[in-house]
Order: sequence, then structure tokens, then C-alpha cells
Amino acid sequence: MPKISFIPNSEYTFSSLNVPAPSKGYVPEWYKKSQNFIGGKMRQEDYGINKGFKLCMPFMDSLISGYIIELPYDVIVERQGKQVFFGWREAEKLIEPRNNAFELPRPAGHYPEMYAWVVSWGIQTPPGYSVLVTHPLNRHDLPFITTSGIMDSDNYSQAGELPFFLNSDFEGVIPAGTPIAQVIPIKREDWKSEKKPYNESWTSRQLYLIRRVTHGAYRKLFWQRKSYS
Repeated sequence: MPKISFIPNSEYTFSSLNVPAPSKGYVPEWYKKSQNFIGGKMRQEDYGINKGFKLCMPFMDSLISGYIIELPYDVIVERQGKQVFFGWREAEKLIEPRNNAFELPRPAGHYPEMYAWVVSWGIQTPPGYSVLVTHPLNRHDLPFITTSGIMDSDNYSQAGELPFFLNSDFEGVIPAGTPIAQVIPIKREDWKSEKKPYNESWTSRQLYLIRRVTHGAYRKLFWQRKSYS
């Protein structure tokens, strides 16, 4: 089994901060409280069974795959006019301004200024593995958007900065423990795409297997369990 290592950048980080942990421990409350069927009971609607997103295994996999880098301290966000100020109780750097000359499209509803999380953990993977570091998947409820990147963490394993944009409507406290980035190991391989001819028999069989039960066919027949510890 491949092993991912998180490397502290100081003795303080090693002894005091929470190490990045499996994403399954950061499933949001809105997901836990959501219903399998919209309205509570299963029923047939004009568009089909009233299934909620909680029955969608690909959506669930997005939440529990990989590891989460969390915010180590409460961060106070204050606005004064068009300026934003961040505050936290520790002396070490947690947020840095970035060069706003970057010609990077800004996400709608966010300040044009770019900031960066200062991350205290490096990431190391076995030879041939990289990591996708991205905003926590499907976490549109968070008051920021962390940018995404792929790092060849088998060759480079230092801690660094993760750029982010702040929601322009937010003012208040971002609590310690908030997920700020999701880390998903990926194996580097050469890929080649192809266009396959239409296969009516194969398509009909796939659709039949999905439609023969009211719900859960993908989970029962196709889904594969993933493990991150």
C-alpha cells in the first residue's frame, strides 16, 4: 500500500498542530443531515425517483477522498471599506498577501485581491505519485476558494503557500479546524485517448442494470471502495 507522509516545517508544527488527516473526518454537517429522498419519503416524480444527492456515490467519494489540510487557528476577518484585515492569536504567519498582478480570472462573488494560506506541512509520496491539492471538493459553503495545483511530491516535499480568494460578503470568524485544502494522491501514468464506436448492446445492458432497481445500482454493481488512513 502506498504511503503519503506529511512533513512538519518546525518542531512547533510537529508537537502542536494537527497533521493533515483523512477527508472522511471532515464531512460537513449539511451533508450528514441531508435526506436520501427529497421530502423524506421515496416517491415517483415526473422526473423519476426523488433521490437526493446523498445517494450519489460519486458525490460522496468527492467528500471523503484523500486528506484535508485544516486551518490551525481561528481567523478573524474584518472589512473596512474595500480593505480586508485578517487576525489570529499566534505570532507565526498564517495568511500572506499575494501579487495581485497575476492575470488569473477571479471567481465571481469574491474580492479581486489574492491571498495565500501559509501551510506548515510538506507532502511526500512514493516514486511515481503526485498530489492534487485543491479547494475541498463540493465545499461551496466555505467563505473562500483555494486555488488548485498538482505537485510532484515524490521529488519536492516542502511546505509552502496555497493561494485563495475571499468571499466578498464574508465578515466574521473562520473557525480553527476548517478545511482549507484537499490533498488527493494520483499516480503519474502516460495516457492516450481514443474514440470508440457506439455499442448498442453494451449501452442497453448498462442502462438495464441501472434501471432494474429503484436506486443504488451504481453502488451495488460498479462502485469501488477507496481507503485513506
